[in-house]
Amino acid sequence: MPKKHALLVMHYGTPSSIDDVLPYYTHIRRGRPPEPEALQDLIDRYQSIGGPSPLSHISENQGLAIQKSLKARGIDAELYIGAKHTHPFVAEVVEQMAKDGVTDAVGIVLAPHYSSYSVEAYKKYAYDSRDKNAPEMKLSVLERWGTLPAFIEAVANRVQDQLNGWNAEETLVIFSAHSLPQRIMAAGDPYPEELMETSKLVAENLNLPHWTFAYQSASTTGEPWLGPDVLEVISAEAPKYKNIVCCTVGFVSDHLEVLYDLGIEARDRCAELSLNFRRAEVINVDLTVMDALAGIAAEMFE
Repeated sequence: MPKKHALLVMHYGTPSSIDDVLPYYTHIRRGRPPEPEALQDLIDRYQSIGGPSPLSHISENQGLAIQKSLKARGIDAELYIGAKHTHPFVAEVVEQMAKDGVTDAVGIVLAPHYSSYSVEAYKKYAYDSRDKNAPEMKLSVLERWGTLPAFIEAVANRVQDQLNGWNAEETLVIFSAHSLPQRIMAAGDPYPEELMETSKLVAENLNLPHWTFAYQSASTTGEPWLGPDVLEVISAEAPKYKNIVCCTVGFVSDHLEVLYDLGIEARDRCAELSLNFRRAEVINVDLTVMDALAGIAAEMFE
């Protein structure tokens, strides 16, 4: 029986319209509808960036780029894209893969760093669906790619673009990623260490004299989350610098947490403190990075 290859690309998900914010938010809250005030706050944030984020569209194009690079390597893999919090969900997509007769699949989560909250959660959705619908299907998932040289180079290039024209001694680069509940530390989750490793590699690539790391986008769940928060860091460091460059290493697509939390909230905090502000672009559909991911996927198919 001939093999049928599939590339499974997984992303967080985003509402397709303002009307979809409620079911999206409810799914994130594990089926508990948000309070009206919290829902309106999220709607306001989406509207402030011009409507729902372009995450789904960008993720699809990232998947297409990886698929194209796989084909150039002689691997004809059908592309499937699943999300964590919106349709089509990862489990639904894997079920469709089973119906389509896929025998060998490689999964790539569009998040470079491993965590029990991120990559491990995607893996569970995918493997549980595989085990239910096609236990004979071979499915391998890339767990981390935060030190991929092409990724480091791409992030460094984007930071350098924002440093141009500024005195490096007067500038602080703040790398960031989505915060997670502090309780992940008790289980030995490698997330913080992996984020710091990526940040250090980018800083070394650029010989940055001043840089730090902060978390962003923590949720209000009533429990402690990893910190410090990027807004707190900006406030604390304001007396020492004239310029701030914010660069997320945890997000690889434009999303609410990039366009609003950094592009608006961090920008406005800097304005309040009379600091110059610039935000490094995320990699989005960087063909060199997508090709490097395809190279890893090709080896995983073997």
